Amino acid sequence: MSRRPRIVFDERGLTEIMRLPAVRAALKARAEEIAGRARTMAGAEIDDGFAAEIRVSEEIRPSGRPTAKVEATRADAADHEWGSTNTERRRILGRAAGVEPQTLFPDRSDRP
Repeated sequence: MSRRPRIVFDERGLTEIMRLPAVRAALKARAEEIAGRARTMAGAEIDDGFAAEIRVSEEIRPSGRPTAKVEATRADAADHEWGSTNTERRRILGRAAGVEPQTLFPDRSDRP
């Protein structure tokens, strides 16, 4: 009878791995892909000015984890993403990234 190998993750090298140029390039490439879809959707649904304000930014979090995020920098970006009394909710960034609201907010119908 063969035994299954036991794998134990060692976090000591994780920070160095996350900072590798190849990892950061992969993060940025994925963000650029999402940003491209968001710009296309924004140009079709809102206007070209909004699409031009969608950017990718990179940063290193205090924990050492690198990130590349897609952000809309126009002043009314949050209104277009989430909706307001005067602006229809469009979720340009969320849809471009393929994020569904139910993945962010679990069903709370059983709560009082």
